[in-house]
Amino acid sequence: MLIIGIDPDLSASGVAVTTDSRVIAELSKVKLSGLVDFMHLQAAKVEGRILIKMEDPNLLKPTFPRVLNKKLTQAQRIATMRKISQDVGKVKAVATLIMELLKDAGFNVQPCRPLTGGHKARCKKDAAYFNTLTGWNARSNEDCRDAALIALYGV
Repeated sequence: MLIIGIDPDLSASGVAVTTDSRVIAELSKVKLSGLVDFMHLQAAKVEGRILIKMEDPNLLKPTFPRVLNKKLTQAQRIATMRKISQDVGKVKAVATLIMELLKDAGFNVQPCRPLTGGHKARCKKDAAYFNTLTGWNARSNEDCRDAALIALYGV
């Protein structure tokens, strides 16, 4: 069985393929248009036995309030808050579409609450720490590392 983690994103989602023994087999960035085909290829490797764990930002409350740089003017803070909200809204919309596409294609998709704190925060910015924690020894980016953590620890 494979467990596939997805960190949804507007341009290309982070995708991690892990084994049931919690080993990362692959990290990729996959565009929305290729996601269903990617899942079919993975399913063919294990005779259809896959579970998709997808980070679902729709399970979070709104983004407010957020601490912003105190050096910003009030207008700059408002503009920053609006940009953050728009970006989060885009990711929520993409997550909804990905969930619908994969379920309609017959895949078992488990929405997962976005991980926070400790290891997640450090792994996002520190590839060496991520490699030590997970045993992965190749290059990765933030989206793929997030996807791997969802595959390994998401609920």
